[in-house]
Order: sequence, then structure tokens, then C-alpha cells
Amino acid sequence: MTIEYNILLAVSYKHVFGFSMIYFVMDNLTLIIHEAGHTIFGIFGWRFLTVLGGTLLQILIPFVLFIASWRSRKVIASQASIYWLGFAWLDSAAYSADAYTQDLPLIGNLPKSSHDFLNILSDMNILNHYMTVAWIMFTIGFLILVTAILLPFFKTQQTKYVNLDLKI
Repeated sequence: MTIEYNILLAVSYKHVFGFSMIYFVMDNLTLIIHEAGHTIFGIFGWRFLTVLGGTLLQILIPFVLFIASWRSRKVIASQASIYWLGFAWLDSAAYSADAYTQDLPLIGNLPKSSHDFLNILSDMNILNHYMTVAWIMFTIGFLILVTAILLPFFKTQQTKYVNLDLKI
């Protein structure tokens, strides 16, 4: 019922805005992109890619934004997009950790058999290693978040020098 009116309210939070407004916005934006990924990658007609497409798109969009902002020397935009990328990996890690028990609520009251990582890991015959996959994804996300914090140190600032020796 919620999805009919507003996708931003489709996730059930214990508190009105989860941990903070930034988390609320990022989580729901990532959710919208995740769901769009199923549709976009569903065009190819391969069920595995359709299921994986949600997670794939939610990781690809912040990554592409990071590459674009890094190449155009926008340090703050680069830092924000790589933070979002780390968040997307952590979000996916939590979803993967839920593959065996399927406790997380799914959008649209879908049955538990529609759980993305249940299907992905089952198709790959590694469902028994769901926590290993989740920890690997968590580690990647954590390292990306650390990189987001340290990013300004990686970028050397190109300074334009102005000749202040004016001869008046």
C-alpha cells in the first residue's frame, strides 16, 4: 500500500527518520536506484542479471559519479560520491547477511522467496557461505568509507599563482 503513495515511506523505520536525515535520504535514494536496477537489467532477459541488477546499479551509479567528479577535480563531489559508494556496499552487505533467514521486509510485500541475495547465492550454489559474502562486502564498504574520509589527502591541490608584484 505504501508504494502506491510514496516510495520514500516504503521502508519501515522504528523512528521517523532512522538514524538521521542524511541516512534517511541516502537509504531511500539507494533503494529507488536498487529497484530501478532490476527493471533496467531485466531488459536483457537473463533472470540472474535481473536479480543482480538492483545491487549492481546501486553500486555502479555512485562509482560512475565518483569517477566523473574525480576526473573533473571536484574533491567534495568525489568525497560525497565515494561515501555513497561505501554506503551502498554496506547496505548490500546487510542484505546479503539476511539471505539465509530473510528477515528484512521486502518492498510490495513480496514473498520471502523474492529475496535478491537468496536467489543470487542459491543460483551460484554458495548460499551456505552467505556470511562470508556479507563480510567481504562489508569489508569493501568499510575500506571505501575510510577512503572517503582520507580522500582529500590523495588529491594534490593545483594552485593558480597570481603575480602580486604590481608596478604602479
